[in-house]
Formats: sequence, structure tokens, C-alpha cells
Amino acid sequence: MTAHGHRLRQRATALQAVRTFFAARGYLEIDAPIAVVSPGLEPHLDAFELARPLGPRRYLHTSPEYALKRALGEGLPRIYWIGSCFRDEPPSSTHSPEFTMLEWYAAGLSLEGLMDEAAALVAAVCRAVRGTGEALVERAGRLIDLGGPGERLSVRDAFIRYAGVDPWAHPDADDLRTAARAAGVAVPTDSPAWDDVFFQIMLNAVEPHLGVNCPTFLHGWPRCLAALSRLEPHDPTTARRFELYAGGLELANAFDELVDADEQRTRFEADQADRRAAGLPVYPLDQALLLALERMDPTSGIALGFDRLMLLVTGADRLDEVRVQPW
Repeated sequence: MTAHGHRLRQRATALQAVRTFFAARGYLEIDAPIAVVSPGLEPHLDAFELARPLGPRRYLHTSPEYALKRALGEGLPRIYWIGSCFRDEPPSSTHSPEFTMLEWYAAGLSLEGLMDEAAALVAAVCRAVRGTGEALVERAGRLIDLGGPGERLSVRDAFIRYAGVDPWAHPDADDLRTAARAAGVAVPTDSPAWDDVFFQIMLNAVEPHLGVNCPTFLHGWPRCLAALSRLEPHDPTTARRFELYAGGLELANAFDELVDADEQRTRFEADQADRRAAGLPVYPLDQALLLALERMDPTSGIALGFDRLMLLVTGADRLDEVRVQPW
């Protein structure tokens, strides 16, 4: 068997472990459509458009999120999906325009409970692939323990600890850039957009310290990066979402889901305006999703990059090594 063939056998083992994990917890696997009317409105994501659709324009989805939330609105409280997503972006060792996403939602589960479940899922996949009772992997010369609950760290605390700057104290892009540079952080961008400066600091000063010895759950994001998540009831400057990091990889993004259709419509329209101002394609609103939000119970949901998880648990260096065909 070739080395690539061995990786594909490990991938099959991991897929079986995922399905076993969710079946034991009462989740229903959903088959979400790939060709959709609205592929996702985030300004930083671009979709592939189908060349000759019948009827309205259709796109390859960037995530199954909208479809899965429609299923939640039909009274299916615990669901998951695993399959291909598509984003028109340059490929690299950790990015592919076609990639495999694992996404799941649970009504009544807190965001903290979702962190516990995500940690358990990662550990279960690691143990299945490695064939041992331990969930230990080595990456970049470091041993990472995937078997515990992981580190829980707020975005604010992470920036103060590793970058020496509090983003909440600098709501202006120039002020944030000046404060970061004064703290010795490289911020090469001169962009007037606050979130561009934020992510430069994140990339250069914060991310290298996340998930080094165990997974890190980075929670409590700035309001302007709320996307489809709720705001903290006691602190409306902060969104109830987290990202999961391990071994230098961003593995997952999770929300305490916003179920206020009016607020979500406002955010979507702002995303459309941002795309229009940037000269990007403007995708339509998913009206069925907005209707489904009105029927959804409080829910937590997460999207996990399955290919990146395979990098972590197999020790591979590039996505091409854990997929059947490179992009």
C-alpha cells in the first residue's frame, strides 16, 4: 500500500468514528444540498457559481449552515452533516477550494457544552485513527494531548497576554494599529477596517500560542465579528462564539446561534452592503432560513474542518495527503 493509500484508509476510519460518535449521542445525519440559491454572505468568502443553472442562479455552497438551520426549524433538534464545501480561494497546504466540513447543531446545548462535545469528538477520532487508548499526537516537534477538555481562553485575555493590547479599548482601526505597534506587534496593513487590523494582530501575535500543548477554545469575540451568533446578554460588545485551535491549525468555528430573524436580516443586509462596496458578487438572502430562525429553539452549532483534523491526527503536512485528489 502506498503512503497515500494508508492516509485514505485512516480517513475512512475517522469517518466511521465520527458517525459512531454522533449515533451514540442521538444525532440525525442530514443530507444537505450542495447547489444553493444563497451560498453564504460573509464578505471574506467567495462562491463558485454554476454556469448553466435551470431557473434562478445557483452556487456551490460555502457551508451547509443555512440548509441545516432550516432542518432545525422543522423540529429536528440534534443534527449533523459531513461532506464537501467549496470556496473560491487560493489553495495551500491547509486550504483547498474543495474541502470536507463536519457541521453539527444541538438545541438546548450551551456553548460551553459544545466545547466539551467538540473536545470529545476530536479525542474519539484521534483514538480511532491511531488505534490506541491515548489521544496524543506530535506536531512541529511538540506533543499535543487531545484527550482532555482543552484550554478555554477569551479573545480579550489572549490579546492582552500575547499581544499586549486590548482590542475592546481601541474601537478605532488607527488606534488599535498604533497600540499594537507600540507593543511590538507587526501590523503591516494600513487598512482603515478595524477587523483587518484585528486579524493582523491575531495572525502575528496570538495564533502562534494557541493549541500548542492541548486544544485551545478561543471564545468571546468582538461584536463586529458576531456573524450568525448571539451577543452576550450582559456584554453586548462581545459575541458568543468560539474557534478551536490545535497544533497550529484552526480546526473549528462555533456559535451560540442567533435565532432573532430581524437581527439576522439586518446583519445579512450589512454583509451585502460590504460586498457591494468591495466590488464583490452580492448573493441573495436566504428567505427560507430567516423563516426557519423564527421556529428555532436556542441552539449551539459548530463547523469543523475534517481535512485539517486529519492533518492533526495522522501527522500529515498537506491537505493533498489526506484527500483522494488534490485540487
